[in-house]
Amino acid sequence: MLCEFDRLIYPQSITAVDASSYMIALYHPCEKIKDSTGNTVTQVKAVGYCLPTSSNLRYDMLGHWSKNPKFGVQFEVESYNEVVIPTKEGIIAYLSSGQIKGIGPKIAEKIYAVFGQQSLEVLDKEPERLLAIPGISEIKLKKIYDSYLVNRGARDVVAFLSPHGITPNRAVRLYKEYGEKTMDIVKNHPYQLCDMAGIGFKTADHIAMSMGFDQLSTERVDEGLLYTLADAESKGHLCMEKHEFVKACLKILDTPALTAEMVANRAARLVFGGQLVSYQGNVYRAKTAHVEEQLASDIHQQMKYRKMHSYGDLDAAIDAEEQKLKMKFALEQREAVKMALTQGLSIITGGPGTGKTLIQRAILDIYQKNNPQNEICCCAPTGRAARRMEQATGVSASTVHKALGLMADEDGDYDEPEALTADLIVVDEISMLDVYLAEYLFDAVKFGAQMVLIGDADQLPSVGPGAVLSEMIASGCIPVVRLDKVFRQNAGSRIATNAKLIRHGNVGLEYGNDFQFINSPRLSDSAELIVDLYLQETEKYGVDNVALLTPYRQKTETGVNALNERLREKVNPPDTQKPEVVFGNRKFRCGDKVMQIKNHDDVNNGDVGYVRKIIRIGDDTTIHVDFGDGRMKEYDASELDMLDLGYASTIHKSQGSEYQSVIINLQCAHSIMLTRPLIYTAITRGKERVTIVGEKRALCISIKRIDTEKRGTCLAKRLQALEERSSYGYNIRSIS
Repeated sequence: MLCEFDRLIYPQSITAVDASSYMIALYHPCEKIKDSTGNTVTQVKAVGYCLPTSSNLRYDMLGHWSKNPKFGVQFEVESYNEVVIPTKEGIIAYLSSGQIKGIGPKIAEKIYAVFGQQSLEVLDKEPERLLAIPGISEIKLKKIYDSYLVNRGARDVVAFLSPHGITPNRAVRLYKEYGEKTMDIVKNHPYQLCDMAGIGFKTADHIAMSMGFDQLSTERVDEGLLYTLADAESKGHLCMEKHEFVKACLKILDTPALTAEMVANRAARLVFGGQLVSYQGNVYRAKTAHVEEQLASDIHQQMKYRKMHSYGDLDAAIDAEEQKLKMKFALEQREAVKMALTQGLSIITGGPGTGKTLIQRAILDIYQKNNPQNEICCCAPTGRAARRMEQATGVSASTVHKALGLMADEDGDYDEPEALTADLIVVDEISMLDVYLAEYLFDAVKFGAQMVLIGDADQLPSVGPGAVLSEMIASGCIPVVRLDKVFRQNAGSRIATNAKLIRHGNVGLEYGNDFQFINSPRLSDSAELIVDLYLQETEKYGVDNVALLTPYRQKTETGVNALNERLREKVNPPDTQKPEVVFGNRKFRCGDKVMQIKNHDDVNNGDVGYVRKIIRIGDDTTIHVDFGDGRMKEYDASELDMLDLGYASTIHKSQGSEYQSVIINLQCAHSIMLTRPLIYTAITRGKERVTIVGEKRALCISIKRIDTEKRGTCLAKRLQALEERSSYGYNIRSIS
């Protein structure tokens, strides 16, 4: 059906359209056509994804007529081609039609002036040649080419996959990877899509089932097995016990005719083929098993080949440090300093107020005095923790990612780390390191360097898979000092005291000005209270020094998403001088506090920044976000799924940060999330004040519930096995 665009019905504005938009539009037929009832039509109401909206072109549409009970006869568009008249005017009209972002009338004329009738062929096959056109940079070329793919070769792929929840960016990348074979793969081999990050088994399976694939196909069962482990990894596990693994896979595949024996047989074949790995009755994906095995080996080597260091009279050095700091170390603190300075690898763990910061400073002072030529690397998993470390010790500190030179690609995967040249590496907030970041870190350490790992083993484990700190301690292979005594003169508030009470399961917390509980059983009332408290606290301490923490992201009125919207309207209200950008259900305003929710480039998941600029040039919109430390990042509209508002945060996302004031919401409606590590992590974010809003019963549930699911990992077992095989022996000290 040859036709011309008339007007858009839905969405109401063309500016609100992106490549994933479901659209309804009116077209004028350019030939005599009849609908499904045989009537001649003079206007066509078309529905579908990626519908064309340029009035300068004609379109040859393929699809079928349907009758909607509410909206009547419609033409469901399956695909279309632009009818480009092969003249100068026709090619320039197409290029400047607005469908290709980055090309306006002037650039279109420049392209035609250089390439003439081959202009579209150059775009198709040699887009890099456009760099010869004045005004087209490499960044602009990427936008032009990606937009062109959406509107030409990749358009059908985008339209087909959009209803299945696959973003246009993913669809375009599929087209870049598979070219003209993409639609054949999508329709006939959909499980191949699982090989691409961001397109998971459930989406591929949904597509496959809609294509009539056999539920018992070996391809489906194999991908289901791999997905079962990938899903477990997203919940923090590295492996699953083999019987539980089979049971979980059966539940995911949800196919009555599929038996446990059939699934186990396929799993055995994947083990034989190297896609799965079995270790002591547990099953891993091969990649994950390799990372854990390599980390265990790196840790073991760090212990085995350590260089012994001599400091003369270490007690005298610690005495001198006490005089400098005008305080006296307790026995366990002195032992922590000695251990860190004399061992190749050591762990210091303890809660707030136990002196971890002072110990760090003493270690670094004594080390520098005795090794003035040696290089020191201080780092932490988050920017906030690194800044806090630097302020407390006076030694320059960075994120672990920056120290290793890690840059994330579009899928959040990192490239290879840079080697560390430091002779002493001190890592704070070690509990936040997942198995992948820990392996990068240990692999980068040079031979003979010392490592001191500092953290709180009672906090929530890392957001990513693994339980590195608790497994290293549980192995018994690494020197550990556990600091348990709270020194009130250092803690200065009830926060440290209550943290210790919570750690020991005691619900009899102490309350006062610096640690308050506000009873509020109704979620709607809690939401109002929380907003008022947040405004009071930010007025006193500033937005950067107040945290609003809640267990849930969605589902309730006190979830992160709902609270962020409420708070943004109070803290950064709309103003004609503040530009905004809307992407799907996300809205960002100049001045907004935002949080990165995906590793990308040198910005990491959980980093907080501020929207400084929103710039619109033609159809292109860019957001400029300042993350501090000189990191000003640009995002175009298609990258806004990497950002969330950052006024409120989940407790998990707050790890590694400290604030002057912390507001925590705990309701019985959150019961599935409430655990001791969760509430312990939440209150230990506060330095001066903690205010809990919610139900006392929810607080008691949190403190009493210790039956949290142990993470599936065998790091401790691997370390023990390596230790048993080692011919080298050394003394391990652990102080409680």
